[in-house]
Amino acid sequence: METTEEKRILLTCTAGITSGLLVKNIQNAANEKGVPLHVYSAPAIVAEQAIQNQQIDGLMIGPQSEYEVERLKDFLTVKAVPYKLIRKEDYESFDGESVLADILQFF
Repeated sequence: METTEEKRILLTCTAGITSGLLVKNIQNAANEKGVPLHVYSAPAIVAEQAIQNQQIDGLMIGPQSEYEVERLKDFLTVKAVPYKLIRKEDYESFDGESVLADILQFF
């Protein structure tokens, strides 16, 4: 990332519990690399509220919540929020380094 402005990335999954563990690993990886990133998670059911009411630079979606893309697509388009699915293997292994690499490449 060229800019020093902190990017805000929302991770969403079905309940928000598993993604909380992954968020911690992503945030730790970002901090270690000096990447200005704020990563947080929310269950998919409240993701549309977050998209509407907060400044979000990107949305990472847990693999089990892929179906949520259709429901959220209009909100994401209106707010111009890019989104990407998290690879299943990265999600299941809580691989914060790999997901951070995806975030940096995609957003």
